[in-house]
Amino acid sequence: MEPTELNTDGNRNLPQPRCIIFERDNHNIPELYNFLANLAIEYWNWFLEKLELLKNVCFRPICNLKLTLSADPEILDGISQTRGWKTAAFRCIEFHPKISLMALVTNQDIILIHDGRSTTHTNLQSFHQKDITCVAFRPWSPVCELAVGCGSGIYLWRESGRSNHNIRHMLGTHLMRVLQDEGHNYVTSLQWNEDGTILISAALGSSHIILWEPDCQQKIRLIPAPNSLSSFSLLRYSPDFQVLFCASCEAGGSLCQLNRSKWKSEQVLMRNRIQTAVWTTCSSYLLFVRVGSTRVYSCTSDGESTIFLRPKPQWRVELVVDLQEVTTCSGEQRCCGEPHTFAMDPLGIYMATIFKQQSFVLLCLLANLPRGSPHLLPLEFINCDADGEEYPTCMGFGISDPQTRCLVICWNSGHIQRYVVTAKCLQEAQVLHNIK
Repeated sequence: MEPTELNTDGNRNLPQPRCIIFERDNHNIPELYNFLANLAIEYWNWFLEKLELLKNVCFRPICNLKLTLSADPEILDGISQTRGWKTAAFRCIEFHPKISLMALVTNQDIILIHDGRSTTHTNLQSFHQKDITCVAFRPWSPVCELAVGCGSGIYLWRESGRSNHNIRHMLGTHLMRVLQDEGHNYVTSLQWNEDGTILISAALGSSHIILWEPDCQQKIRLIPAPNSLSSFSLLRYSPDFQVLFCASCEAGGSLCQLNRSKWKSEQVLMRNRIQTAVWTTCSSYLLFVRVGSTRVYSCTSDGESTIFLRPKPQWRVELVVDLQEVTTCSGEQRCCGEPHTFAMDPLGIYMATIFKQQSFVLLCLLANLPRGSPHLLPLEFINCDADGEEYPTCMGFGISDPQTRCLVICWNSGHIQRYVVTAKCLQEAQVLHNIK
């Protein structure tokens, strides 16, 4: 750069740009190339700067978009496992994995805790607990503890006594600030680990999955999305707690193998957003369906490849069934279309499906083909047992008593229907449903 000089007014003269005139002379060709190269570098740096600015705008934390999301529940409605989340009478249903406890979330963001040993229910409500999308009972807790994912973060409710359901508010927004993760709001999915010491969460406001230690009131790990800046819409822990499936809000999904000392995350599904997914109880297969599809696929680890060829698992995807047209074992045929939600029986005998455009629930028997792959055998179309035009919004399998389980279906008007299942094994279910 040329030195600046003072002009007659005492101000500095800015250096004037040089104009290079290239004559038709071979001696000027290298200088021309050098000039064009420098110009290209300047434009490239300018482009990278603008791209980074655009990225910061597009992927800024969701906490800066609170007003937009609060005014437009369509975002949560579009990724929720509840059909019609925005208008459904019940937005979520969850069962305790060990005892007869059920949590229902109303569209007024009130949580109803039902205990099979009591005819009454307990209401859990907080002014700051809005836009609830998911809840999860803490396993192996001596008292009832429930994690709640909502717009402002994560709340943990704890029962103070078994004689009466006096639930006190332990973890709230004020303690979430202590955890120092302000962007982790509009929680979309929650999962506890096997012994209930770690809570795993995903949220619209973050491209990371977070592992929390609620008893210490702190987060212990951030797991970023592999090859993406997208947030996560769905988490599903395998029943043996060895693999965590994470569905992206944009497209595909990844599988994480987690423990306290290390974690590995691998993108296994690339195309389209995952609508819903469940693990088989043996933890060998993940059943899933993509948005806009009627086909159910399974994802499983190739054991032989893992042992003999590669140190890390190789995941294989196979078609299980197409649910566009379904015929039950009794011969009844219906058009089903795109699945919205799956629910798996705790014993892995039954699987239920809610569809995007149908007014019934499909109950299937989950069997295995000779080579071990899962096979869905349609048993029955479950219609609403109440009057009026009803469609199912959410559902789940739970424990009624030590001898029976039930599929609880919530319908759009608020009607709750129970379908009792008693089979303890596949052979017993085949006899009950007259399947040879």
